[in-house]
Amino acid sequence: MESGDKRVLYALHAGEVAGVVAMGPPLSSNTEADTATVGELYQIHVLPTHWGQGIGSRLHATFIQYLDEAALLIGQVEAWDRNHRAQAFYLRHGWRPTGHRRQGPDHSSYIRMHLNAVTA
Repeated sequence: MESGDKRVLYALHAGEVAGVVAMGPPLSSNTEADTATVGELYQIHVLPTHWGQGIGSRLHATFIQYLDEAALLIGQVEAWDRNHRAQAFYLRHGWRPTGHRRQGPDHSSYIRMHLNAVTA
């Protein structure tokens, strides 16, 4: 599904939705991002019953393709500070923390990470 410059794609496994990826320009929570060079990965979600099957990596590859097609140099994502699984996934795929944190719900915070799209 596409809506303007935002995209949501899904992964099928045995005919059922197993995961989704959402992406587009930087959200309003990041006003310092240059929309001419930065694309934001809003979310990758894989159903727990499909973890470890490579679905998240394939969804991540669609985000890399989006950056390439849009000629964007930097990928950006925010992960909950307590979501260590997501952070480890992003680190394995070349993302690095920027040091920026944003307050989230329930005394949590979001950690911003960047990916150099040229070397991804």
